[in-house]
Amino acid sequence: MMTRWILGSFTTLVYALVYLPITLVVITSFNHDTITTLPIRHLDTHWYADLLADTKTLQSLWTSLEIGATSTLIATALGLMSALAIVRHDFRGKSLFMLLTVMPMLAPGIIMGVSLLLFARYVGFQTGFVAMLLGHVLLSLPYCTFILISSLARFDRTLEEAARGLSASEMSVLSRVTLPGIMPGIIGAALFAFTISIGEFVVSFFLTSAGTTTLPIRIYSIVKVGITPKINAVSTLILVATLILSAVAFRLTWSKRKEHHHGR
Repeated sequence: MMTRWILGSFTTLVYALVYLPITLVVITSFNHDTITTLPIRHLDTHWYADLLADTKTLQSLWTSLEIGATSTLIATALGLMSALAIVRHDFRGKSLFMLLTVMPMLAPGIIMGVSLLLFARYVGFQTGFVAMLLGHVLLSLPYCTFILISSLARFDRTLEEAARGLSASEMSVLSRVTLPGIMPGIIGAALFAFTISIGEFVVSFFLTSAGTTTLPIRIYSIVKVGITPKINAVSTLILVATLILSAVAFRLTWSKRKEHHHGR
């Protein structure tokens, strides 16, 4: 009984430490006053209206969305090809390939940022959109790869063999059997890549330029001057968008699982 009480209290404390700051950010984004204080005396949404009038913040949001969407497409496609190579084929240097794939997950962000900055300058890249895009792809690629490796490992390959037995080409098997079968994994990998890109700060900080500023860097520049509920409003909007994307991904994943279960 005592052990259960201790574990329950510890779990509650952990959840409180994780979710209480997020809850406070959402609540204080509706604070009428400039200074973020509790309790809130007047609820207001004018910080959201001010945010819509802040062209610099909106531009940085658009830049983050552009880089996030593009890096998500590239990282998911490359992750799919890497996962297919790892799961379906044996080739020389496979262990080294997997090690190189996982390296961006293990390397500290500051090391990745400095390395990418030096590499960009060495090859003649200017810091900005393209350099930042490559950095975000590199950071997202390991997660996409291993999520899709897991999906391919669980996929029933007898469906592919049946398709080949019906004279389907390899491209048809891939597009009509394999990809639909692992679609939940593809969606999860893409969502993970987009989330990493939207929230990435360290690598973006090293690769940013005057004309290319992502939302995390814009928030950092505002915070250096002073924290206002406008920052909380931005954070709340990002949180809501992330929750919506997660709900859509869960819905699609759950539907696929039910279809697969009924198919059996």
